[in-house]
Amino acid sequence: MAEKIKKHWDLVLVGGIGLTLAIIGMLVMSEVMVFPNFVSAATTSATTVNVTATIAETIEITVTSTTMDLGALTTGAVASTSDNFTVKTNAGGGYTVNLKDKDYAATSSLSALHKLNTPTDDIVSASTTLAAGAEGYGAQGSTSDGDVTINAAYLKTGNAVGAVSTTDQLLATGAAATTGDQSTLKLLAAISTITGAGSYEDQLTLTAVGTF
Repeated sequence: MAEKIKKHWDLVLVGGIGLTLAIIGMLVMSEVMVFPNFVSAATTSATTVNVTATIAETIEITVTSTTMDLGALTTGAVASTSDNFTVKTNAGGGYTVNLKDKDYAATSSLSALHKLNTPTDDIVSASTTLAAGAEGYGAQGSTSDGDVTINAAYLKTGNAVGAVSTTDQLLATGAAATTGDQSTLKLLAAISTITGAGSYEDQLTLTAVGTF
């Protein structure tokens, strides 16, 4: 008798468990009962970092030589001398190069080759075409660099020259940043039979200005 009762309880227990599981299944499917979703818990974290930097503006102009020697001037020829200048810059808008003659105000108000010893004298600069036997002094600019433009006032050939001045004169323009644009400054001079004997000098300044 006891064995039969035990079997009946076993059946009741199994049936009860099965019924309970069936009800839970129906509730889950109908979304009435919601179990914790442990998989949806956050497993990552992110942040952002802002990066900054600065780059200094740089521009440099150099010459092959700081001396330009016209030599011994004679009435029989137009003398010349040349010097290369190189510009390096990180200016994205390019640069300009200005040419300026030293102001020898103490002895002369002219842009010229100057004889400073008494009696003083000047070989005056002008935009012209020089000729042997006639006083004159001036400059030319040239370049083989496709990024450089020489100002028309100095873009001369032969004995044609542009005047140097005690105020900045545009000599060349560079189109963009460069690791080394190269151009040439050429000076020409001529004398007459009455040009005073002695030593002559002048000083020119090349200034590069970047467009940053």
